[in-house]
Amino acid sequence: MEKRKEINYGICLMRLIYGVLIVCFHFHANWDYYPGPYIFLREMPVAIFLLIAFYLGEPVITGDDKKKKLARIKRLFVPYVFWGAIAWIFNLVMEIVLNLEDRVTLKDLLWQMATGCVEKVNPPMYFLWLAMFFTVFFFVVFKLLKKPVAAVLLMIASFACLWIEYDGRATIFFRTLRYEIMYSVGRIYELIPFAIFGLVIAMTNLVEILKKHRIFFCTVLTVVVPLLLYFRDPLFPRTEQTLAFSGSALFVVSPIIFLWMMILPFEKLPKVVKSFIETLSSYSMGVISIHWPLGMFINMAYKSITGTEKTLTMCFIIYMVSWIISFLIGLIPGKLSKMLVK
Repeated sequence: MEKRKEINYGICLMRLIYGVLIVCFHFHANWDYYPGPYIFLREMPVAIFLLIAFYLGEPVITGDDKKKKLARIKRLFVPYVFWGAIAWIFNLVMEIVLNLEDRVTLKDLLWQMATGCVEKVNPPMYFLWLAMFFTVFFFVVFKLLKKPVAAVLLMIASFACLWIEYDGRATIFFRTLRYEIMYSVGRIYELIPFAIFGLVIAMTNLVEILKKHRIFFCTVLTVVVPLLLYFRDPLFPRTEQTLAFSGSALFVVSPIIFLWMMILPFEKLPKVVKSFIETLSSYSMGVISIHWPLGMFINMAYKSITGTEKTLTMCFIIYMVSWIISFLIGLIPGKLSKMLVK
């Protein structure tokens, strides 16, 4: 347990890389210009962030300390409410300043608070909504069942979720519902497997087991991962219906990439490189929380200046502006400011 409290540069690097990719997922339109592996990686950030969150949160989720459990919920709830409200205020002010007719309403704010997923406000907050839902669900599971039994049943449930994805009827049903429900509640069965994988990897000490044969598994996975990315389509059949995160490709490849990044010897990187990775990755929560409302208006400004929109360059601008704002907020004294961006 103590080892997971140390700085793991694999986790830092995943937060950094997938923080950039989640911005690209939302704001980069030129899919066909880049090779297939990039497109696949661009679809993976939410799965990886869930793996990280529940791998790190396993001791609290499976433990008996009620104060720590409450602190975990608070850790998710505070930024969820704050950034939803701030995004609504920011959008309303910008819409008034720019004299836009289609403005956010009080109803939009209420739906944002209820689901974390209002397109005109801050839809990426559905990630925190799901994280809270999964956390409470796992609290109940591990309260009622012994750890080994719970782990086995949860793994069975994850494969049942994969079956639901390929069956398609649940997705068709959720597509008949309003946007806010479809892309929050409707994604439970697509994304809960990755939270389960994170928990089970931590419970079984799989990372530590692989590190005992580090050279072998690093070598094997360094060969396997690029092949899985490149040969995604022939290896993994796609689902006919999806809410963005379904299918066996994400189901299989995401935990493999997570394990690969966890065992690669990043601790041997030069100190300055490790410091750079740690600093940039520290504000991934802030970037995820800020980038949507900020990016919508950066995209408008970028288009008016360059005549183009949703380019890779613009995605990096959105990421860096979001990071700088998060960094500045993090300088404010007090626990609350850190909770909002880290």
